[in-house]
Amino acid sequence: MKKYTCLALLMGAMVFTSCKKSEVALEEESLYKESGYLVSSVNETTNGYSYYAGFFDVLPGSTSFDMTTKSTYNYFYSRASWKNFIFGSSLKADKTITKIAVSKTGQLTEVASLPLLDFVNNIQIINDNLAVYTTWGSKFVGLFNPTTMEKLGEIDMSKAKSIAANIRNYYAYVVYRKQDNRLFLALMTDSDKTSAYYDATDIYVEVVNLTTKQWEKTTTFTNATYPISRGNEAPIIDEDGNIYVFTQGSYGLDGQMGPNAAKYSRPQILKIPAGSTDFDPTYSFNPVDALGQQNLLVQLMLGAIYDANGIAYSCISAQSESARILELVQKYAQGKITETEFYELRNAIFYSPNQRWVKLDLKAKTVNVIADIPFTAGFGYPNAYKYDGKLYFQYNSVADKTSGYYEYTPSTGKATKVVSISNGGIVSELIKLSK
Repeated sequence: MKKYTCLALLMGAMVFTSCKKSEVALEEESLYKESGYLVSSVNETTNGYSYYAGFFDVLPGSTSFDMTTKSTYNYFYSRASWKNFIFGSSLKADKTITKIAVSKTGQLTEVASLPLLDFVNNIQIINDNLAVYTTWGSKFVGLFNPTTMEKLGEIDMSKAKSIAANIRNYYAYVVYRKQDNRLFLALMTDSDKTSAYYDATDIYVEVVNLTTKQWEKTTTFTNATYPISRGNEAPIIDEDGNIYVFTQGSYGLDGQMGPNAAKYSRPQILKIPAGSTDFDPTYSFNPVDALGQQNLLVQLMLGAIYDANGIAYSCISAQSESARILELVQKYAQGKITETEFYELRNAIFYSPNQRWVKLDLKAKTVNVIADIPFTAGFGYPNAYKYDGKLYFQYNSVADKTSGYYEYTPSTGKATKVVSISNGGIVSELIKLSK
């Protein structure tokens, strides 16, 4: 009897082991793509916006393709990517944080969502179990788990700086410093009574201790405005923990134009040194001036990203404005510009191909143009990414009506076109998936 009992136990164990292995194998087989690239674009028409996204096993190269042949969505704009997942609002543009993946058939699919009271603005993934998010229009800072998509609470920002006269006070620019486990959140403050995007003459950065989950202080830099880099808002922090805050100025929307404009109305890079929670009052760097373009009416500095050893990259104004822009500016200065001409002026300044991608030495305060990437236009979409030691810079060509990405190798200083779309709007994102 004992022999049969042992045999039965052995067979049961084998069945259990077999089932367990099958379950593990099933769990390990992902439902989603775990490598490859996602390319997206945004097409603006009088009827609104169309969003396209397509999956590629490898980068498509310099031959242009039509994005309208790819899948279309009601909305797609990511706020963060982590492993093979993408985070942002839902594909219907709901007030959520939605975790998105690429299905085995190459379609975007929603994995899980967290409902919010307002639209998500910025997401920073700290680790597998912690992420930080901010929302549009309010000083809200929340925490969630990117693996389980559980809310983990919020930071009390009631003592943080705000300007009561302005309709919006919120955080779009968020940097995490691992050396002391702190967040640095730049205040965006905006009035609906002006055409400018930022309505203050100083920069305010809030410091949050993630160990205690408490707000600590506000640090201020005077005579600088608009702490945002546009593009995909990559945080600029070096290996030692030095934080560089890119500020845009006012784009001339406050009437400050040309070389005699107030310092706060023009681009500046500011610095919070490693080990400190205050700005270095002696550090201010204007890359457009350093490139010799200090006489421009309006200066742009867009799409910043950090690489290594004090080197960052940005897309900045690099040549003089057209005769038509100068004509319209003169009308603006004389108070004779019409509403139609004003919008023409703003679009010409923002979307003319006057920008170049440049290499910034943040220590030496020097600027060098990346010669292989031509002049580009891109006020709202100068995204930049870093994957596997290479940089990817967005371009928008008015001449041949294409947009896409160049791949840049820092060790050689060379760039080659790896994405180019001929239809479907302006290319927006280039997301690399990894397990």
